[in-house]
Amino acid sequence: MSMARIKLLLVVILWMGITHHHHHTEAYSINNKKPTPYNNHEAETINRRAWLQQQVSILGSSLVVFASTWSSLPTTSCAKSPPLSPTQNPLESIKESQATLDKLLSNWKRATIDCTFADVPRELLETKNKELLLEKASIFALFDKSVSVETCKTTNRIVRDYLGVTGKGPLVGIDKKLKRGLDFVSPDDVEDYVAALESFSQSLSKASSLSYTAGVADFDAVNNFPKDAVDDTNENSNLEQAKLAISQAKDNLDLIVKYLEAGSA
Repeated sequence: MSMARIKLLLVVILWMGITHHHHHTEAYSINNKKPTPYNNHEAETINRRAWLQQQVSILGSSLVVFASTWSSLPTTSCAKSPPLSPTQNPLESIKESQATLDKLLSNWKRATIDCTFADVPRELLETKNKELLLEKASIFALFDKSVSVETCKTTNRIVRDYLGVTGKGPLVGIDKKLKRGLDFVSPDDVEDYVAALESFSQSLSKASSLSYTAGVADFDAVNNFPKDAVDDTNENSNLEQAKLAISQAKDNLDLIVKYLEAGSA
């Protein structure tokens, strides 16, 4: 309850007390005789004024004590960690996003190629090799390197985690952080900052869309290929186009960080 409401409540209580006293007080003269109408009104006024002064004094003291006690009590916000201020400089958080994209691009092959598959060679599946196939199968052929071939597929899972579209990582909520950064940019850099912000958002959105499509439409995502062919990249694949968009997003984020650092200097 705020102090303003407390004061209002006390005033209402005081008013009710005055009204109650007005209806139930009978004025008497010094001789304990019922006074005349004029004297009765005058005595009642004096009586009510004295009672009012007494109540004001009592309520005033109570209010001081109550206010002192109220101010010493912890508020709800003190009982838990305060939320981040909407005007807090997001530079460090944005730097984390910058480092995340840099790490993804630097380890692109490891992040996008999964070589945990084993295939049986096609020649072993031919009709003339049926008996050999049965023989190898009887001794767990998939664990026999002479029978199985290690193959790979492209994957979009780690990429999408790094982009924050799965609810993980520093890039979650990045747009809000970048907009908050406007308050910390030098007036001379505001226009360039906004341009970099818009380009970053477009590139990140494009990367998110392409990375999703890569998982269901890219040939290498649904068909196995030999492990020794991992360097044979298809520049036209959705996954490689997503990489290009991520690189563009990283370049714009580099500019954004530069403007924020200049504004904080």
